[in-house]
Amino acid sequence: MEPQAPGLLDREQCEHRLALDPADAVALQHRAVHAWQQGDGLGAVRRFRRAGRLLGDRAWGERQAGVVLPAALSQVSAWIDAGRFEEAGAALQWLADGGTASQDLFRLLGTVRLIQGRDGEAHRLAPASGPDTGFLTALAAVAKHRPEASVLGTVVIPAHGAEATIEAALDSVAAAVRHYNAMADAQARFHICVVDDASPDGTAAAVLRWGRAHPGQGLTLISTNRNAGAGAARNRGTAAAVGELLWFLDADDAFLERHLLLTVHALRSCPEAGYVRTGILFDAIDDTITPEWRAASENSYPCNLCVRRACHDLSGGFPDEAPFRPAVADDVAYARALQGLFAGVKLEEKTVRYTMRPGNALFRQKERLTGAGGSTGGESADPRFMAIEILTRRRVHALEAVRARPWDGPPLLPSPTGAAPPPAGGPQGADALLALADRFTREGRHADAAATLGAALGAFPRDRRLRGALGRAWLLAGQPDSAAAALRPATATDDGCGEAWFETGVAAHRAGNAALAVEAFRAAARLRPDLAPAWFNLGALLIDAAPPEEAAAPLRAALALQPDHANALLLLGRLAGQASRPATARRRLGRALRLDPQRADLREEYAAALLAEGDAGGAVRHGRAAVLAGPDRYGAHAAVAAGCEALGDPDGALAAWTRAIRCNQGFGEAFTRRSVLLLARQWGAPAIRPSAARPGRRITSTALGRNGRFGNQLLQYGFLRLYAARHDLDLEVPPWPGRHLYDLDDPLPGVPLPPVSEATADLVGSLTGESPTVYAGHDISGYFCGDTGRLARFRDAFRACFEPGRNLRPHADGAVSRLRGAGHTVVALHLRRGDFGWGRFWTAPEDWYLRWLETVWGGLDRPVLYLATDSAACAQAFAAYRPLTARDLADPVPGAEFFTDFHVLSRADFVGISNSTFSFVATMLNQGLRASVRPDRGRQALVAYDPWNAPVLL
Repeated sequence: MEPQAPGLLDREQCEHRLALDPADAVALQHRAVHAWQQGDGLGAVRRFRRAGRLLGDRAWGERQAGVVLPAALSQVSAWIDAGRFEEAGAALQWLADGGTASQDLFRLLGTVRLIQGRDGEAHRLAPASGPDTGFLTALAAVAKHRPEASVLGTVVIPAHGAEATIEAALDSVAAAVRHYNAMADAQARFHICVVDDASPDGTAAAVLRWGRAHPGQGLTLISTNRNAGAGAARNRGTAAAVGELLWFLDADDAFLERHLLLTVHALRSCPEAGYVRTGILFDAIDDTITPEWRAASENSYPCNLCVRRACHDLSGGFPDEAPFRPAVADDVAYARALQGLFAGVKLEEKTVRYTMRPGNALFRQKERLTGAGGSTGGESADPRFMAIEILTRRRVHALEAVRARPWDGPPLLPSPTGAAPPPAGGPQGADALLALADRFTREGRHADAAATLGAALGAFPRDRRLRGALGRAWLLAGQPDSAAAALRPATATDDGCGEAWFETGVAAHRAGNAALAVEAFRAAARLRPDLAPAWFNLGALLIDAAPPEEAAAPLRAALALQPDHANALLLLGRLAGQASRPATARRRLGRALRLDPQRADLREEYAAALLAEGDAGGAVRHGRAAVLAGPDRYGAHAAVAAGCEALGDPDGALAAWTRAIRCNQGFGEAFTRRSVLLLARQWGAPAIRPSAARPGRRITSTALGRNGRFGNQLLQYGFLRLYAARHDLDLEVPPWPGRHLYDLDDPLPGVPLPPVSEATADLVGSLTGESPTVYAGHDISGYFCGDTGRLARFRDAFRACFEPGRNLRPHADGAVSRLRGAGHTVVALHLRRGDFGWGRFWTAPEDWYLRWLETVWGGLDRPVLYLATDSAACAQAFAAYRPLTARDLADPVPGAEFFTDFHVLSRADFVGISNSTFSFVATMLNQGLRASVRPDRGRQALVAYDPWNAPVLL
């Protein structure tokens, strides 16, 4: 197979056209073919991807890139053979991130990561790497003989009289370890070292008891026979530590679950930083603590610190001479030593809970922390604290000699006294570090640039240039969360800087922080009213978060500044369509299409506007043109399908809806329309009652059938029926599969009603009476996936809505009869794979279900296992239980192929579900359910739940 570029231009022609127009997508395609023919596969991939972006069809670009991928992998293999592992890893990661993938790519990338010692990444790539060619064998060998160096680091906990709190502190560390393993590297290990500083109670026994209950967690207990203070205890703990990183935790405080994950990531992202500090949650008084004391505390307390062990050792550790005992200012002296030697990273997220209890430091400082206390003046200095200050300065001064020693760790900061000469290579300071970061950026080393700027900011925190440059570097490095965190303080210190606000908006949007993005773009537009991108981005974000007119205003401002802004016209056209102004939508979209006739998304939207105006033939024509330009566009196929339905062509509509489903299996509309067309073909049109037409007593849900698929549609409809009955309202709903399957005959929607959504109104509270508002005369929408406990008293009425109808009952009864004939106790598992694994619908491994089966199977009376699954691999994993599947019980119902699985889940005795609405709602309907379990990520197992007292999705 060769890449597609008919009528190939020669290389000179390509170069000439690209010199005239660097965005010439056709010339780029031909240049890509030339690169491929010359063995430059990476160059070919890069050009095909760029051509796809220019054409507005990234999927096409990736398909073309896939054809030339073998040549690219051959290039990278040569780099690996030559020992150029960093370059090879970067190239392979770039190929994988773009969506161009193959088993060979994942195998090569896994091999490089294993060579680089990045074992966790190699493990994650193993399932996609195909048959073993040595990579899997090497990976297994490393996993079997992991050295002690695989321990990332040690959490040191000094403890004195902590019998009542130490186990909770240890639990918090274990929770943070589990979170790290789940989110970053399942193989990573952490060690804990508790130093019992001559406790007068049972602290040591409590640690040993906890250790016996957690045999998989590395734990060291050191007991002393004389109380030496927290500083000395921490030093003893670090001497026994394992791994390159150190964390400190007091025995009455706690890590929050993201503490280890964020601190490790920060130090790996900033190799020039010696330590990282996070925010602290100050127990019950967090909201009232003064900013000054928060800053002072977060810059000195050990418990929010992660430090490289080598940096800790170089700093001399915690002072433990007499003035600092038992626990006075040793942490402050230690912090000043670290901050004098190394740049650090500061994370704003609060990842440590500092607990206030009688007698501890926070309790003693409460009045100051909350702003209620403070000096009254005229006080004499305490000689002890004066001594501590002198000794701290002595310690910091002594560290100047450290700068002259050989050192291969993070770079040392310039001496504040100027005593140490600057290293070779140029002047030190913010300008030099900015220049170094700029060089890294030009070389494409964006992560190195960000690390350099992060270290510089630690040394020069007031330099606003560094913060803006750091935000831009994180954006280029693909780390929008870090970019937003870096840029946000720049806007606070200089709110007149429109560019800083704009960059903050971009970073926040990429990080998924919509509220901050809206705030930032609004400020940028206010400060720079001539900045069309700021107005456009603001309007684009407001479309989903504000009334239509509020979103339209900034879009119109962007269009006034840039009349050829096709995207602004596109969004304004979409808003007009949503406001039932199809003629306006058609005009705006037509103008956008004339500006950029090759864009598949514009043609797709134009087809939808024609359909809304009643021009079904035009919708089909433009929809098919959009399909030719972008075969994977869901909306284009949907426009063709809806147009065919309007033209009385059900076969054409079915084919188009089926293609739309392949484009996006998560959209409910195509699922619904295909199902309704097939069910009507088999059973005829369903009965529909005429509307009662009582003024002011109507409710509709035009979103039913579009939001969510079968299980969620049952949840929506059941809520609507309960709501209508509770408030004596007349329900009107569009066509959906429930009409055929359950003989539901509600009237079709009549005159449009104003919308109301669960996102803006407490609809469940309105049903239960917790809210006095009744939304009669509204078009109701929502997914209703919250806690079902609020609906529990309506369970009988909910279940009554969904009894199989006259056409479906023989199929349903026959399937259950054949299943019961195979065994007395039915155990059903839901293991969807093909259309799961994205967003909130994460998949749990088969092993969790097998472990649960082992605990219940032996005690059941003639059990039979039923698998509701679309994966043959899943069935093989349960072969020992000889499971039955839908095809063993009944032929599928065209348009409701899912029904056998759903019905069995709603009739089984024991049910294990996926994290899906489909199987959860089935258990809501199951009146004979003896036990139900669902996957829990935190516990890495199936856990029991009550279908009528639990959230629908986790």
